Amino acid sequence: MIKVLHISPNTYPKLGEKEHHTKRIWQELAKDVDEYHVFARSQDNSFSHTIEGNIHLHLIPKIHSKSRVFMLSSFLVLPLLRKHKITHLTAQSSLLGGLTAVFLSKLFKLPLLTEIHGEEYFRYLKSNKLFSKLIKFSFSNSTKIRSLSSSMSDKLKYYGFQKNVILIPNRVNLNLFKIYKDSFEINGKINLVSVGRFVWQKNYLELIKKLSNSNLNFHLTLIGGGVEKINFENYITKNNLIKRVTLIDWITQDELAKLIIDSDIYIQSSVSEGMPRTILEAMALKMPIISTNVGSIKGIFNANNSILINSDLEDLLLSINKIYKNYEFRKSIAEQAYNDVCEKYEWNKVFDLYRHEIKT
Repeated sequence: MIKVLHISPNTYPKLGEKEHHTKRIWQELAKDVDEYHVFARSQDNSFSHTIEGNIHLHLIPKIHSKSRVFMLSSFLVLPLLRKHKITHLTAQSSLLGGLTAVFLSKLFKLPLLTEIHGEEYFRYLKSNKLFSKLIKFSFSNSTKIRSLSSSMSDKLKYYGFQKNVILIPNRVNLNLFKIYKDSFEINGKINLVSVGRFVWQKNYLELIKKLSNSNLNFHLTLIGGGVEKINFENYITKNNLIKRVTLIDWITQDELAKLIIDSDIYIQSSVSEGMPRTILEAMALKMPIISTNVGSIKGIFNANNSILINSDLEDLLLSINKIYKNYEFRKSIAEQAYNDVCEKYEWNKVFDLYRHEIKT
């Protein structure tokens, strides 16, 4: 029997209370195993164990809003291993629950797959001595390390993890994106769009400033909402950009897809990224894409499917003009991006690989 235990520092509702995207991931990963157990923190700060099919969700009090508390509270998972006869371990973070997973892996002699979901781990490896040692300890004692792109794999190899790195990229469900851009005409005003949380890493305020200080005839739509929204609104109001920049907190998946393909160019302006699923969705919608060359994005984009620019956005206006003035070029990179999604990042293909790597 195969019984997987997935240790996550995230907070979730009990099974049956609320549908969420991560639950669909659990359902996929649970397909080829007897039981799929998830150990995480509860949204209502309580203990619970709920079951749906072969998925078991074990929640403990989150204690504090900051997830670092999970470095200690994750040890509450210990009794579950013998009770449920766990055979395989996965850790969503090398630090937050990952150290506990290493301890359990050694104690019970279980295989462990450790994931990387963000670029902060590489910042810690470079500049934080304590976290660097802990991350290296976690990775060194993992059976496998999940990388999200070839660029991320190269960085892991740079730090000495050559043998146990496996590439399992993020994925996009093409069934949710049944429409895609089929007209690449641009008439007058250039409509730009980007999707992501309004946080400093997305560099949206700098994007707004670059565009507003240019001679470009543009309209920019930012979708995501977040803590930086008030700063965006202040700048937009102060500089009379209300008709040129639209901020949207949340819309449905269908509305999102239509709004994106009705735009002309998708912009990824981040100064720090792992491998955001939003850019895969833009590729699936057959959008011409301009992205900063940061984090592990280079493992996804190349000269045939996008334009990569510096994170200071100095090349942004030149790149927009290149796409604007060349119909064949913007159509070509959009179609190649779509082909790459279908070949490398399609939902079922990636989950087939994911399940295989967990079981083996």
